[in-house]
Amino acid sequence: MRRPLISVLVLGLVLWTLPGCRRKKEEATAAGGKTPLVFKYQPLGDPVAFRELLADFERKNPDVALTTEALPNSSDVAHQFFLTSLEGGADDFDVLVVDVVWVPEFARAGWIADISKAFPPEVLRRDFLSGPVEAVVVDGKTYAVPWYVDVGVLFYRKDLVPRAPRTYAELEQFAREAKAKEPLLQGYVWQGRQYEGLNCNVFEAIWGHGGQVLDARGRLALDTEQARAGLAYLRRLISSGISPPGVTSAAEEEARRVFQSGQAVFMRNWPYAWEEAQKPDSPIRGKVGITTLPTLSGEPGWGTLGGWQLAVNAHVSPKRKEAAERLIAHLTSPEANVMMALSYGRNPPRPSVYKDPRLVERVPFIASLLGMVENARPRPVTPYYNLLSDVLQSEFSAAIAGIRPPEQSLKQAQRQVDHLTGQFE
Repeated sequence: MRRPLISVLVLGLVLWTLPGCRRKKEEATAAGGKTPLVFKYQPLGDPVAFRELLADFERKNPDVALTTEALPNSSDVAHQFFLTSLEGGADDFDVLVVDVVWVPEFARAGWIADISKAFPPEVLRRDFLSGPVEAVVVDGKTYAVPWYVDVGVLFYRKDLVPRAPRTYAELEQFAREAKAKEPLLQGYVWQGRQYEGLNCNVFEAIWGHGGQVLDARGRLALDTEQARAGLAYLRRLISSGISPPGVTSAAEEEARRVFQSGQAVFMRNWPYAWEEAQKPDSPIRGKVGITTLPTLSGEPGWGTLGGWQLAVNAHVSPKRKEAAERLIAHLTSPEANVMMALSYGRNPPRPSVYKDPRLVERVPFIASLLGMVENARPRPVTPYYNLLSDVLQSEFSAAIAGIRPPEQSLKQAQRQVDHLTGQFE
């Protein structure tokens, strides 16, 4: 996989500076006979609430000496760190935070442990949302537990449109009508830069046109009628003027800034943008609605599943694995889900938590997301996903930028994907 030089340089700095990477195996023993436990995670924001959650674990587990080590917030850098460390057999950290698309890759490589005894798949299916469970259960075995989830949604200006659009045709119609009244408005902004966010937008368009991205044999199926229609729709948004040409270089924040400044009618983004839109100095405060993505038929659309999971390093001892499983159970409990929602705006992976009176009263926006996260779909669950992602980004980008027709981009993507996976029609 090709990565920018800056990521490689940052990764080298991370590997050198993080204490867990320098600690020798024989030094990883805790005083007083306690089991040492190292948790690698990405910072959440103000650490006070999270520290108290960890302190509560230590009070309930006095036989464990817990150490936390923060990673950079960049998903690419974190992925490279784990790839380098785990491939080298590193055992100086026990619990790690993994992106929803990493689990099959890490499981297939033997880098994360099977934790099915502590977290049986049937229990996860009973207590957690189906999308996150589908992402962490590989070949019938549990390799991670959902920590918090995310989903692609549609934001719209309630003061500019009669209601939330249900179909693609309605979205385009409402955008044109709003632009006719205010010509300087942009119709619809989304994430079209050549990066992982583009893949999310394209998968949502394929699903919205009635397609699936995996066939019955688990093969990534791109050269299909529905995929051609979905990718052509995104290209048409730009060529027709509904979306500005600048979406081809936009990620989440670029789209949010345009929408939040009052310059767009619609925006596809993640729920985090809601709190930004409601800040006291926001020009669109009180003027924004949120809904499921539109579809061709008008049924509620399927947003891409995002989020993070907790897994156990497969290289650690059985004693440390057992302690790690206890920490994961603590961090993914219903009470921890409530804390993460109240303190950090993280969406719970347990559907029951959305009905908790504390969430309903204090963060009603999160409580209102239940139907959307229940409907979320994961990106292709395959151990090859991170390898395939570069191919998809390149071909999808060429199509929406008008460099190649969508059908040609999809044919080329299909050939490359089949070659990489060894799966053919």
